[in-house]
Amino acid sequence: MTASAPVQDTGQDPTVSSKSTAPWLWLAEIDPATRPDWIDAHTAWLSASEQARLQRILRPQRRAQLMAGHVLLRHLVAARSGIAAGDVQIRSNPDGRPELVGRADLQPSIAHSKRWVAALLDAGDAAVGVDIEFMQPERQIEKIVQLACSVEAGSREQAYLVWVQREAQIKAASGIAPVWVTTWSSHALAACSHTPPEVAIVSLESVAPTPVRPLQLSWASRPPLTMAA
Repeated sequence: MTASAPVQDTGQDPTVSSKSTAPWLWLAEIDPATRPDWIDAHTAWLSASEQARLQRILRPQRRAQLMAGHVLLRHLVAARSGIAAGDVQIRSNPDGRPELVGRADLQPSIAHSKRWVAALLDAGDAAVGVDIEFMQPERQIEKIVQLACSVEAGSREQAYLVWVQREAQIKAASGIAPVWVTTWSSHALAACSHTPPEVAIVSLESVAPTPVRPLQLSWASRPPLTMAA
């Protein structure tokens, strides 16, 4: 397994062309979603299935992650399709996967880890998946990966890359799409999408956020993991 290169800023204008056919991956901090005023302003955006799922979550951080992720996905769809973010309809399926209502041509996925959420959007009809994981030094991730994936990773970073690949594949129905992995700012990232996604950091503070810092990540292609039946 090959470790990814460090992240570099692109130095480009901090907007992403809506004409791009590459998958988009946006990252955002959850901090705004912890504030009552932000929550009140965005709760009406959520569908009945999303609100029902939110009501079942008791931990404040997890509630903020869910709201931030689903709002971020709406902004991502809005930037790609030109509709208002508040008009984007999302159904939260029983397994937690988001589904865009009336947009079978766009496939979404959401992930979260600690203070960050990730939203992936790809065109087509093949399911996609994204995962993000903060690489905790104290976690016995090599042992977890060995037990869950039957993989000897060789290092903590590589073990985290295997883990996020596993989670992304599960969301994408076990590797229907190609698998891409990388690291960013002490996080492991994986995306199952038709090509490596274009990545940007987005602030959820503004009403209509745009990518505030496009990132150029060094994605590595991986063969799909063999998933347990």
